[in-house]
Amino acid sequence: MKRFRLKYVLYTGMILALAVSSCSKDIALGTDPYAGGKGSLGIGFYNNYASQESAKPGELVDFYVKGIKPYLDDIEFSINETKVEVISAKDSLVTIRIPEEISSGEAKIIVDGQVFYGPRLEIESNMTLDENYGVVNGFVGAISDMLPNSGGYIVVGSFFNFENEAVLNVDESKKVYRNGIHFINAEGKTGSGMSFGRGAESGGFINSVTKMTDGKFMIGGGFGTFQKRGAYNIARLNANGSMDTTIVDVINTTDNPKNSRDTVSAFNGGVVTYPLLKVFGVSENRVIAVGNFKEYYKIDYTYSSRDNRKFVVTKAKNVIRMLPDGSLDSTYAMENLGANGSVLDATMIDNERVVVIGAFTSYNGKPAPGIVCLKSDGSVDPSFNISGHVERIFSVTYNAEQKKLAISGIFNALGGHANGVAIINTDGTVDKQFVFGDIGLEVANFAQVLNNGRVIVKGTFKTYDGIPRGSLVLLEKDGSLLQKYNGQAPFAGTITKVLETKSSLGETSFVNRGRHLPIW
Repeated sequence: MKRFRLKYVLYTGMILALAVSSCSKDIALGTDPYAGGKGSLGIGFYNNYASQESAKPGELVDFYVKGIKPYLDDIEFSINETKVEVISAKDSLVTIRIPEEISSGEAKIIVDGQVFYGPRLEIESNMTLDENYGVVNGFVGAISDMLPNSGGYIVVGSFFNFENEAVLNVDESKKVYRNGIHFINAEGKTGSGMSFGRGAESGGFINSVTKMTDGKFMIGGGFGTFQKRGAYNIARLNANGSMDTTIVDVINTTDNPKNSRDTVSAFNGGVVTYPLLKVFGVSENRVIAVGNFKEYYKIDYTYSSRDNRKFVVTKAKNVIRMLPDGSLDSTYAMENLGANGSVLDATMIDNERVVVIGAFTSYNGKPAPGIVCLKSDGSVDPSFNISGHVERIFSVTYNAEQKKLAISGIFNALGGHANGVAIINTDGTVDKQFVFGDIGLEVANFAQVLNNGRVIVKGTFKTYDGIPRGSLVLLEKDGSLLQKYNGQAPFAGTITKVLETKSSLGETSFVNRGRHLPIW
C-alpha cells in the first residue's frame, strides 16, 4: 500500500566566534558539565518498518529491536504518543497490542529515561486517502475555493502552477498559465472545456468563485487585471472561462481612430485597496460581495480614455450587492455602517441571507459578537441572535442539506453551551446536541457539517478528549469521535472548504485542496 508523507526540514546555520584572553598563565578549569551523564544503552530499531505496515485496533504487531535484552522488564512502548500494551519482549523482538483508541504515528520506546524512535505504523480506518486520485504535485500556492462544474472543479486561490504544467520561458503562443484559477476534472487532472488564459497575473489572487443564474461565473479576490484586462477585484467569466467583455466608446487622445473604442470588462463595478473575501450569486443575476472595503468603484467611460479611467466612487462597507452590469444595488444594505472591526469570512444560507463572521462587536450599530446574519435586503436579521463570550471566530460554513452552520474559533458558552466549535441552526439557535471535545489550549480553525450530519474539524490540536490525534478529526452529530473514522495522522496544512463526491472506487468521499478522502 502506498503511503503519502511530506517532510519539511529547516536547516539553520550558526557561526559562533569565541574570543578568550588572559593575563595569567594559570587557567582554572570548571567541572565537566556532562560528567555523570548516562551512556547510550545501545538500543535501536533494526528496520524502518514494523512486521506489517498497518494494523487495526486489537491486533498484534511485531517490532524488531536490538539491544533490548537487558531491559525486557523495563520497556515503555507507544505509537503516536499513545501507550500500548507490550505482549512479549524477547532478545530482539517486541510484540505489542494496538489499543482501541489510537491514531497513526511513529513507534517509540522509553527505557531508563532514554527515548528511542522507530518506524511509523499506519492505523487502518474507514477514512483513507484515495490513492488513485490524479493529483500528485498539486498546486504551487494556496487554494481558497472550489466550485463543482461540468463533472470537475473550478479551483481558485493564490497559486501559479499546477502539476508543473505552467510554461513561461517560451514564445507567447506557447505559454501555459496557471494563475489563480484552473479547471480540473473528476480524476484530479487538468480538465477540458475551460481555459482561463493568463488568469490573475502580477501577484493577483482569487478568493471566491460562484455560479450565476445565467450559467456564467463570478470571481472575487485581489486582482487588478484578469486575462490582461482591467478588473477591480471582481470579474464575470463566460462558461468557457473567458472574461465577459464588451466594447465601449472612449475619449480618443491620439490620432489613431482605433483608440476611440476599447474592449473592457462587461461587469463595470468593484472595489480597490481591500480584496473581496467572498462572492455569492443571487436571484436576477445579481451578486453579493463581502470584504473589508469601504468604497465601491465604477468607471464612467464617457470621461475615460484607453489609458485613463474616470472613477465614480460611492461609500459602501463590508457587504454590497451589485446588478448584472456591475452597478451598485441601492436597495441593498441602505445606511450600512458595516462592522466596527474586520470581517474574516462569510457564507450564504437560506433565502439569500448572508452570515458574516470576524473580529467585531457590532454591525450596523447593533451588537454582534463576531457573527451577524444579514437578511436578503442587507439589513441585520434580529432573530439571528447569539450570545456568549467570543474572542475570535475563524471560519463559518453552511450545509444546505442539513440546514446547519458550523463555526470554529476561540469562544465559550456560545448560546449558553458551545466552546471552540458550534453547530448553529438557521434561526441562530445553537444545536445543543453537538458538544465539542477537549483539545486543551489549542484551537479549531475550520469546521463543516457533512451531508450525513457528521462534522469535520481541523485545527492546531494534537489530542481530542485526551487521546493523541491528528489535527483533522471526523466527529459524530453529538461531537463524539469514533475510532473507525479517525486512524489517520498527522494532517499538515489548512482547510478552506470541503466538497463531497465519490472516490475512484465509487465510495462516498470528500475533496479538500485537491485530495480525495473516501469515507466508508
